[in-house]
Amino acid sequence: MNIFDNIDNFIFPIFIYENETTFRNSLKLEYLNDSKVFIKNISKFIQSLVDLKIYNMLIFGIPKSRNSLGTSSYGKNGIAQKSIKRIKENFGDKINIISDVCLCQYNTSGHCGIYRNNGGGKKTDLNNMDTLIDNDKTLKILGKISLSLSESGTDYIAPSSMMDGQVLYLKKILENNNFNNVKIMSYSSKHNSCLYSPFRSNNFFQSNLIDKSLYQNSYHNFRESVREIILDIDEGADWVMIKPSFWYMDIVKELKTFIEKPLVVQNVSGEYALIKAAAEKKWLDETEWCILSLLSLRRAGADKIISYFIFKLLKKILDK
Repeated sequence: MNIFDNIDNFIFPIFIYENETTFRNSLKLEYLNDSKVFIKNISKFIQSLVDLKIYNMLIFGIPKSRNSLGTSSYGKNGIAQKSIKRIKENFGDKINIISDVCLCQYNTSGHCGIYRNNGGGKKTDLNNMDTLIDNDKTLKILGKISLSLSESGTDYIAPSSMMDGQVLYLKKILENNNFNNVKIMSYSSKHNSCLYSPFRSNNFFQSNLIDKSLYQNSYHNFRESVREIILDIDEGADWVMIKPSFWYMDIVKELKTFIEKPLVVQNVSGEYALIKAAAEKKWLDETEWCILSLLSLRRAGADKIISYFIFKLLKKILDK
């Protein structure tokens, strides 16, 4: 199996920064840099991907400011919305844009939803178990985000907050506003994991304080992971996703025996960092390990793979 026979099987994640200083400071961390771009340079950046025949892109907006409700996430001139418009103006339907739908990059808590105080805990203590996420209030904001992204021209929305009923709620929003052409790639089985740490360190302050175990899946519960996928399919998801990837290939293999929807996995920042760090120590051949790791995900049954590795791999293979 040659995993690059069909590059359409891969999705490249992109972080688009609204503030140039924040962007340049982020580059100093030296992780995920291939996936970072300042909004002013977005067209040139996308062209470099098109030159490698990368047409599927998952975009995350990194705004210049945040507030408690993350209101810039659904503004018409928000960072994601501006980026989508610019990409579509320059590349049209050649690019398949998948847009993240979540609040964690836009609010001040770093949580994926609106959180509330339910028992006297301080609102600044993000690990206090009395601090609960308000599922229904979060859904309303996710609806506003999805609608604004659809109006901007996205091809897919990708709800990643793991709120109960999010796919059904957003499906109705799209249908009621005549956006039936916009598809849903749901983060259906997103597990609470330390493997997101490099991403959070790049995009949040005090990222280690954020405990998302109240709403993300536990890695202990295989049945819950499978059940979440089935629920999202029943609610109308077009693609379903498992995140992270390497440690969950047993779930991928099991699901592919009975679901027909395309199954996506996300090769997350921690998985990327493990290979990068070992390669820097010269403990392994980075290219070989990247290819074999991606091949293992395809062999397990993943139809699409979201991965930070794709850009450098294709550049090396095509000698560009």
